[in-house]
Amino acid sequence: MGSETPCIVSTDWLNKKLEDKTSDLAVLDVTWFSDKDAIKDFSKQHIIGASYMDVFLGVETTPLYPRNIPDEATFQMNARGSAVNDNNHVIIYENTGKFGFFLGARAWWMFKLFGHENVSVLDGGLERWIADGHETTNMMVKKREGNLTAKFNAKWIVKFEDMVENLTSRKAQVCDSRVPAKFNHSPDDPKSGHYPGAVNVPFPSLFNPETRTLKTVDELKKVFADAGIDLSKAVISMCSGGMSSCTLVLVAHLCGCTDAAVYLGGFTEWKARADPSQIE
Repeated sequence: MGSETPCIVSTDWLNKKLEDKTSDLAVLDVTWFSDKDAIKDFSKQHIIGASYMDVFLGVETTPLYPRNIPDEATFQMNARGSAVNDNNHVIIYENTGKFGFFLGARAWWMFKLFGHENVSVLDGGLERWIADGHETTNMMVKKREGNLTAKFNAKWIVKFEDMVENLTSRKAQVCDSRVPAKFNHSPDDPKSGHYPGAVNVPFPSLFNPETRTLKTVDELKKVFADAGIDLSKAVISMCSGGMSSCTLVLVAHLCGCTDAAVYLGGFTEWKARADPSQIE
């Protein structure tokens, strides 16, 4: 499927594929919480045939990168441990109460970053899957280790130095997915403010609150257009540190943007390293 792989799939699409016993699917639950072990929830209820993958397993975090990425070898080991093969169409889902995308899009982006293009997110996550009447199980199945080969693809990630250079070149438009209260500078909040020239596209603005799934492509294009973003040009997304910004990149690709990348350090790194004059 390669580059034609859809960014998102519906619960009905996935259910039909699973009923067909399509062998090339690898369904992954990537639910993760900073304050509890998500594997316990997985053991009680998950999509039949799914494996659990902790996208932060073996990751070295720092104050500037509290949600850092693994190195190539670690990602490969984790993916293989979750039974992912090179020929699999990976279906990502999660259950953090954030429409299936807060961790879902982060995992999608990480698979892209490590060279596995054939990946999609289940729109609405486990919450939508259950609401649509599809089956879950508590049965844990041991699977054979996968053979996925990780190959870092730098086009998906932007570093601090690139962001400094972009201040002058303005090659890329910058979108920030944080809530307006963080994006807009407040003297009372040292974590507020934004990259010069960035526009605010808050994470919740991408979703339909009634269906708890992504808005339609036309609606999403309007969200970007209303923010002043031209999707025919390069886009960089950022947030606090590489989480909700991944959904902006996924949605930009869904809407036809071919050049969208995540600034992993986000405002956490920018605030700490940039000159105060480079914060709006």
